[in-house]
Amino acid sequence: MKKFIAFLLGSVLLVSLFSISAGAALPPVVFGDLNHDYKADILDVTLIQRGLAGAIDFGYEAQLRADFDRDGAATVLDATWIQRQDANMTIPESFGGEGSADIDVTSFYADYDSGKAMVGVPVTFTARANCGEEGCTYEFYIDGEKVQDRSEKNTFTYTFTQSSDYDVAVTAYNPYGFREFSHYRDHAFVLGDYGDPYRYSDYHVTEDQPTGELSLAGAHWIDLMFAWEPTLEVNVIGGTAPYSYSYTISEPDVGGYFTETYYESFGWKLLYEDDIPYLYRDFSGENTVMIDLGMFTPRSFHEIIVQVKDADGCTIQTIPLEFNDELLDG
Repeated sequence: MKKFIAFLLGSVLLVSLFSISAGAALPPVVFGDLNHDYKADILDVTLIQRGLAGAIDFGYEAQLRADFDRDGAATVLDATWIQRQDANMTIPESFGGEGSADIDVTSFYADYDSGKAMVGVPVTFTARANCGEEGCTYEFYIDGEKVQDRSEKNTFTYTFTQSSDYDVAVTAYNPYGFREFSHYRDHAFVLGDYGDPYRYSDYHVTEDQPTGELSLAGAHWIDLMFAWEPTLEVNVIGGTAPYSYSYTISEPDVGGYFTETYYESFGWKLLYEDDIPYLYRDFSGENTVMIDLGMFTPRSFHEIIVQVKDADGCTIQTIPLEFNDELLDG
């Protein structure tokens, strides 16, 4: 019973942390507020005037904040409208108010993992960002050159024409114009207690063509830091379709509340090998698996192995992929 109570308390704590990290991590932005005191007043008017005159650094975020009349640009009119508000004069209802600067790129990966893409093979990149309840927009770059204009589409497909290492990047925007920039992430294999769970890297393209043998093309965590139920996606090439996938999670909690019936309610079998417990999900056609972190004691560390089998019975498996719900503290 004590373990069950501890589990519930820990779960409540993590849910609270999740709700903070998933859309409310930053305080609201007050449009016109450049000195970050959560109001637009004569002090901000001075800063706007100095910024427009080039007397102070007027960066991207400052320009968004200075746009009091919400017309898409910081101008002297914004300073005028703030002065009118400060003098209790009438201004349009749509001016000023609050927005949100909160945005996080939670995933940015490719269907062909780094080192697996070949010249002449289309590669699809997918970015996912958290903008709270509002939608995000995305634009993509290769080696600093924009390859897809800003839109609601969070994927782009590109065919590389020569072998090299490429800098692939995305900028995600929230509806208020605030943005986050991220490079491609080769991150499925390096998660754990290392601070930043992602490894940012160039995207490698090779001249080698696939041999036809069953091989792993990619294994990617989706929204690991920002979802109570992160998803692992696995892609393979070669072999003979259709493919089937099985999943094994190491050393789950056993005893007390964590029973065989409990894990079955999440769709997992609790099995043992040499008295060591593990969770297993048998072969199916699903190349994605959702990990409900409610199955584990808060802040526990686990590994998952994916085994893939093709129609001819050939099998391959991933190296252990780590996940740790402490990352939700983000």
